[in-house]
Amino acid sequence: MALPALALGLLLVAAAPDIKYKASARVESIVRTPLLTELANSPVVTDVLAAPRLEGFLNTHLLDVKLIYEPQFLIRQTTTRPTLEILQSVYTTGTYKIRRDLSLLAVHTTTYGTFPFDTNGGGGTGSLPVLPGAKVSSAYIYTETAAGFWTSLGIKRMAIAGTLGWVVNGLLDPPVRPARRGNAAYPQQRYPELRVQSFYGATRRDYLIVSLYGRDVSFSTGNRDSLLQLAPGLQHFFNPLVDLTVEPGLAFGREYPRRPDRPVENVLVPTLETRLQAPVPLGNHWPVRATVRMRYLPYMDPLTAQLVERGDVGVDLVWKGRREAKVTGKLRYARTLTPGIHSGDAEFKTEFEGLYPLPLSRYLYVQGKGQLTWTDHVVISSVPVVQWYTSVGLVVRYDRGRL
Repeated sequence: MALPALALGLLLVAAAPDIKYKASARVESIVRTPLLTELANSPVVTDVLAAPRLEGFLNTHLLDVKLIYEPQFLIRQTTTRPTLEILQSVYTTGTYKIRRDLSLLAVHTTTYGTFPFDTNGGGGTGSLPVLPGAKVSSAYIYTETAAGFWTSLGIKRMAIAGTLGWVVNGLLDPPVRPARRGNAAYPQQRYPELRVQSFYGATRRDYLIVSLYGRDVSFSTGNRDSLLQLAPGLQHFFNPLVDLTVEPGLAFGREYPRRPDRPVENVLVPTLETRLQAPVPLGNHWPVRATVRMRYLPYMDPLTAQLVERGDVGVDLVWKGRREAKVTGKLRYARTLTPGIHSGDAEFKTEFEGLYPLPLSRYLYVQGKGQLTWTDHVVISSVPVVQWYTSVGLVVRYDRGRL
């Protein structure tokens, strides 16, 4: 009996699918301006960040599962005594293939931790605590659970994918009153979210696109907003490296006020989203990919819970080299395009990130990041607020793990 049992056990182990994993850890030294919700003794503060990361992959002919876990330990030096803050993130996704043209999808992500919340005074106001003498909770959570599908309906060059999820985003002890001038504390949001997108290859270079997006957001302040967007579009490939996407559409929204005696406001606006992807010629080859976006969409302001029409333009640059070396850069400018209290709101943001392998090493990388944000918002401050941060770090990665 022992030999057949041992043979069966060996067969089961041999038939089990491989579980691959990637392990990494990074340490960063950060120099930045204080957040709008923290008090600091200096206009420039320093942090130290340590973040281990584990990624696991399970792949079979029917099931694909991916799991990522990353805790972040952040030592902040904003006051006379350093503070330790822990942020934990979990991301899980799974795909199950029912048949050749139909798959089920599932996604769950949660980020939980604390961040500086000494004041909600925003930029341009005094450094007064939210509640003098009272302890303010800074526990924060973002969690999203979604289920969906992918199918081709048995039609060649057709793909349809959709997800329906539930999202919670904000402080666990959120503000319950409408935001006033100088308030930088965002209300908590809870909402279902629907995403559906279909592609059909009409020709070898042209794809017809239909996008549907909707959500119904309830704020901790008592406000509620609903939004539904429908946008048919066209994606044209000039060549395998250059393509242009144009998606005009229509958006319908409703604003439910905090007080029940106020009327519900309807919003109906046209939408437009365009995207151009092309390589950037540098030297004898084109390793840099550029994406230019221009959008005109309704924007749900998280502070005032109002639906406003906003336009934005952005450029993304990505360079990928050998051994997973990568450099990315982003530029974005957004501005409100409708009258009202948000008529002067605008935001400019630029980001940079680089990851480069060290010579004579298979596992060590050097990393650099930077970000600059210019924000003009009616609630946060009466004058534009400028914030920035830079970081330099060392990353250790092991990408060939197998169980």
